[in-house]
Amino acid sequence: MNLVPNSTAEAIYSLRQCQFIINSSKALDYLEAQLNLYQLLALYQHFFPLEWATSQTSLYLPIDASHTKAVSLENRHSPRELEFITLVYTHLFPMSFWAVESAHEERLQAIPITSMGVDWQIEEGIENLRIGWKLLIPFSKEGRYWLDDVELEGSEWFDSEFEAHQIYYKDIHAPDKIDNKRLRRLCCELTTPLQFLPLALKLLDHETKNIWLDESPDEMNYGLYASSLPWSKSSINLVHRKWKQASRILDAAYCLIEWLEADLNTHAQLLLQLWTRALKRA
Repeated sequence: MNLVPNSTAEAIYSLRQCQFIINSSKALDYLEAQLNLYQLLALYQHFFPLEWATSQTSLYLPIDASHTKAVSLENRHSPRELEFITLVYTHLFPMSFWAVESAHEERLQAIPITSMGVDWQIEEGIENLRIGWKLLIPFSKEGRYWLDDVELEGSEWFDSEFEAHQIYYKDIHAPDKIDNKRLRRLCCELTTPLQFLPLALKLLDHETKNIWLDESPDEMNYGLYASSLPWSKSSINLVHRKWKQASRILDAAYCLIEWLEADLNTHAQLLLQLWTRALKRA
């Protein structure tokens, strides 16, 4: 990796980075920015060697960016770093729109993990769910708890949503009465998308053991990402692998949702029959 200035503009940019360090906090900020810079460029070369070799984007910020007062120079990504970030969310795993946009103003010091699961527990989240997901709420442990103990009129809400389809809350056995092993076995024997019911319920309960699906959005991050991992080869490989797994889980779950919604009256009754067959034996 060659960061030696090749032009007068690049040399001026490099000189402008040479600042008097007036305290330990400023020194730490500078070192963290430099570490982040070299990490991203090294990762670019490792994961996208062809793109790196053919890239024409600058390793340096444009000179006029150095006059920006609102953000200190060391906190800005170069065009080459931004190019790498674009390649990451295009080819490896998703990033929230907010994270991508903020990368143009300040450094992404870590890999943001965007919540990609079914986040129905956030404010107004349940009202924004598709009807198929709403139907599954009382079949999940977290959903049942919400309907019974959190929302004072939870059962009334459910009945109002599904009365037209003749589906009633009282007819749905609580999840703690279900033999989960029997349910999984019954689902495995099916050829319809109902075979994905246990997976869909894990999504609702945030029990998939997948970093993309189990964390609810963190309100401190404006609901856009829940956690982060350091920029490293191992982290990127892990996050990429987990995203491929998450994609398969989401595809299977939404196959069930679309099947339910295609004929809600008939398919909901098949769901209830399956659920009743999985009851624990006395």
